[in-house]
Amino acid sequence: MVTLPSFSSLSIGACLAIFSGWMFADYFVLWKHRIQSHLVWNEMYLYWSIVCLLPILLGHFITLWGNYFRTSSQFQHSISMVTTPTHKKQQISLWERHDPSFGFTIKFWCLAGLITVMNIYWFVLTTILSRDAYVATYGVKEGNVRAISYGGSLAVLLDTSIILFLVLRRSMLHAIGFTYSEIIPLHRWLGVAILFWSTVHAGFYSTFLIMEGRFKSDIAFTDKTRGTRNMPGVFAWIGVVVMAFFAMPQFRRLVYPIFLYIHRAGTFVFFIGLIMHYPSYMIWYYMLPGFILFLIDRFVPKIIQARSISPLAICALNTDADIIRVKFSSSEPMKPYYPGDYITVQAPGMGHIYHPFTIASYWPEDPYSMVLYMRVMGESKLSWTKDLAKRCGNDDKPVIVRANVDGVFGDRRHDYLKSETMIIFVAGAAITTFMALIKAIAAQIAASSDPLRMQLHMICTFRTRSELHAYGSFLHQITRDPRFTSWLHVELYVSRPDKPKTLVGAHAHVIKNDIQVPGRTKKKDSKKNFLQRTGTRLKRALSGRTVIEIPTPAMTAMALQNSNEKSDKGEVGDVDLQRSNSAKSTAETLQESAERIYVSADAGGPSSPTTHTASVSMSIEEPRLEKPTKAIPLTYHEHALPTFQAASAESVSRRLATLDLLTSVFLVVVPLMFYYAMRTVHFEGPSQWCVDTKSKDKWTIFVCYWTYALVPGLAHTIVMLALGYTGISVARKVHLRHHQKRTKKKDVEAAPAGAADGVIATVALREENKQNLSVEDGNWDEGDVVYSRGRMDVRKVISNFVQQGVGKTEKGKEEGQGLATVFAGGPDGFVDMIERQVKKAGWTVEFHRETWAP
Repeated sequence: MVTLPSFSSLSIGACLAIFSGWMFADYFVLWKHRIQSHLVWNEMYLYWSIVCLLPILLGHFITLWGNYFRTSSQFQHSISMVTTPTHKKQQISLWERHDPSFGFTIKFWCLAGLITVMNIYWFVLTTILSRDAYVATYGVKEGNVRAISYGGSLAVLLDTSIILFLVLRRSMLHAIGFTYSEIIPLHRWLGVAILFWSTVHAGFYSTFLIMEGRFKSDIAFTDKTRGTRNMPGVFAWIGVVVMAFFAMPQFRRLVYPIFLYIHRAGTFVFFIGLIMHYPSYMIWYYMLPGFILFLIDRFVPKIIQARSISPLAICALNTDADIIRVKFSSSEPMKPYYPGDYITVQAPGMGHIYHPFTIASYWPEDPYSMVLYMRVMGESKLSWTKDLAKRCGNDDKPVIVRANVDGVFGDRRHDYLKSETMIIFVAGAAITTFMALIKAIAAQIAASSDPLRMQLHMICTFRTRSELHAYGSFLHQITRDPRFTSWLHVELYVSRPDKPKTLVGAHAHVIKNDIQVPGRTKKKDSKKNFLQRTGTRLKRALSGRTVIEIPTPAMTAMALQNSNEKSDKGEVGDVDLQRSNSAKSTAETLQESAERIYVSADAGGPSSPTTHTASVSMSIEEPRLEKPTKAIPLTYHEHALPTFQAASAESVSRRLATLDLLTSVFLVVVPLMFYYAMRTVHFEGPSQWCVDTKSKDKWTIFVCYWTYALVPGLAHTIVMLALGYTGISVARKVHLRHHQKRTKKKDVEAAPAGAADGVIATVALREENKQNLSVEDGNWDEGDVVYSRGRMDVRKVISNFVQQGVGKTEKGKEEGQGLATVFAGGPDGFVDMIERQVKKAGWTVEFHRETWAP
């Protein structure tokens, strides 16, 4: 039986094969075939619609539907590898392997090779087939130059039809194994190819005009020659050059908003100039499919999220660490998001650009919310996060701001979970990329009866202690909770001292007494430890998180027996009797909690639960080990870690997939009907002057061609834009009105006077939620997380792994402990440094880059 994901992949593969075959046969079907009319509807539209447009749209619809279920199926298959018995050998397929030189996968080079072959094929074929006609008309030299120019122009047309297809966040290529991060380099290289072929076309065509003595007359605005059509081509070439310059990595990453606006403007100039330079109705054969898929990709996710996610988000700024925490909520379960997925966020009044951020929360924990952590990048005056930080409140008093969401997007392959050893190097805010993954692995280990086969090492470096503190209970949990410590090995580094103002701030207790100083006497140490313990207990008591020692069953029985003996002997008064009953009920409650914690601590792995802290909310139905004899101190509260199946991810996906598909079909069919209708109209009236253009003057010919080439496509695009923006606006207004009716006045306060633009209100936290919020935001006690001061020595860390036999070295060719995968997450400089050290050490591992660069 063929499952839904495999059937979807096979169908999409067939659609892509049909489209690729069409692109190779296009010249013989469309260009060489004599078409009766070049201006209005003709029989060639049937061939194009059935063989080209229909497979593309059908494959994309299957992609949209299967995306909701394919991601779940692939992730569940991959996460199950974590607890596969060790005798079952795992192997990363050759298709997914990275080449050691450039870091790309084998499948990437296959796709790049196919596009390269197609470019060369179009250029050579059109140059050779048109050469004889040009030589016969203009002579040998001029004819060859003119043929090369013509071949370059057709290669530009090919790349134009593909380039938008390579920036889709939900693409058919993703369904057959490619990821967005793998396809984006091809989009950039294809942009370079368009610049190259357009330069070849412009250069050889200018040379041809110079040889003919017509350069000045034919490259100018005049109504008597081809100059009026050639000038838009010049503007299109200038648009490509400007886009290429501002798309250079140095500029794109420095001022991304400027790059994006210039890229959009340059794209518009290029497409309009291309159509006016070559005003043939056939040009839409190549441009329209890309336009349709691109606009669907930009509109539909916004409409879906505007309908489900509230536009009012809770925002808080940790001023000590310069970390923003944004929480989105919904009245219904959100679209399931998986480890590594991301959304793009836009705030009204702060520009129209959507900025990408990795989702830090774990969907099964709370399907009704989504949490982001944003590092405030204040180095640039155009920093979006810096402007957002001015709107946000603080950890103690967050505010509600208006924000729009586009997504969820994610096409990450999780084959790396087959590895027996996974090593993650993280710098600062890049830890959010792996927070959900680590929780998903812990949930899989707890839910599975198979033995654990993976060891995961996480090496994190932060600028300051406050930045480490900003990520809340996550770091505390993964270093203390036995559900994580049995398989996750964490090393934390803090490279810089905290800000001076932090020492007198609200979190001053966090940064003192972290590491004990050697050389002190026992008397001083015991005195300091006594004061430290007293202060810690006092702070915990004030915050409502008093340390509790969970008694063993023997301790609980003894306490109950003592209380019963006192009551039987009558040695207690009224007050003492109340205390005795209270102690009895407390002991019973603690005993029940102990039953749950002991069992769930066992579920974390083979390590003894007596040496770790555990969470109150952990529970497993059937105990498998004996209960420990020591007490377990509770220092934080945390939710359980359910799996995606337990959270009913599939039922939520089915509902949203139906809505997504219906919205996409509507946005495709209605504008396309306008396009076909416009192709049947004779714009010059009953006389049909444009049918026989050879009898008219040059200007009449240009007007006829421009009208029939521009109007149908522009009408389609305008209708699609109008429907898309209207759908987004209506969805936002309806959701906002519904949300305001449901909001209780006691939960929010009015925005303070002088508040930044976009601030809706201040969150009035309920008393029962203050404790959980403080823990979630990182207000845990000093000394709970152990870290090392100073910079991380990457070379030393890698050397230790090599000595332990993790991976294999090229020199000795020693087999390691199985497959080893290395992730490096953070700024480009940090990731490049990790990659250099990996290569320098001759460490043969699967290396993955996780950078912040847009």
